[in-house]
Amino acid sequence: MCRGKSGIVMIRIIRDYSLGFVLYAILLLTGLLLVTAVPRLELHILINSGHTRSLDTFFSMLTFLGNGWFAVIFSMLFLFIRFRYFFMLILSFIVSGLLAQFLKRIVFPEVLRPAAYLDQMPGLELVPGIDLHHTLGFPSGHTTTAFAVLLLTGFIIRDKYAVFSLMLIAWLAGMSRVYLSQHFLIDVLGGSLLGVFSALFFYWYFRKFKSAWIDRSLTDVIRRNTYK
Repeated sequence: MCRGKSGIVMIRIIRDYSLGFVLYAILLLTGLLLVTAVPRLELHILINSGHTRSLDTFFSMLTFLGNGWFAVIFSMLFLFIRFRYFFMLILSFIVSGLLAQFLKRIVFPEVLRPAAYLDQMPGLELVPGIDLHHTLGFPSGHTTTAFAVLLLTGFIIRDKYAVFSLMLIAWLAGMSRVYLSQHFLIDVLGGSLLGVFSALFFYWYFRKFKSAWIDRSLTDVIRRNTYK
């Protein structure tokens, strides 16, 4: 019975933010069609065939949205709004990150990144100054983090346009990993799925979590102790 109710709640969440999830489904299916139809190295060269200085700068900066330090600092800001939001975000980041590392190191340790195939991709455009990694390619940890944190932030805001916008930004952060040749497209697709499921789970879990203290904030605690 509980599982049935949980499934219904999940469906309602997806329905309420259908604009963002339609975008996600379209991009995910497009990506899956591409990785199925086009050989991996050819697809990587194709995606990276339009480098410009502006795009180099844009994606080099955007990729930090998937950085662990960004996720931690960003989550901590929500301590000043509600403890509930902080725990949502930090747990979504930690759990999805641990799952990504488990998949990288235990399940798919043999999956390599684009840098391991540079000799087979002559003419591949690279971004200057990027330290390329060679191993532990699937899934993309940066993409996992971007979706796990940004999508959940959209849920917290409770606005369908915020969810749509943050879903799009998460996709761009994921694609930055392909643009920078840190990952293949399939790695990004896998990371996005992991991040989306994490965001959905922790939003669902904390929606049903009832406790007075969790809806307080660090600001409330400071005020209470200041005026004693």
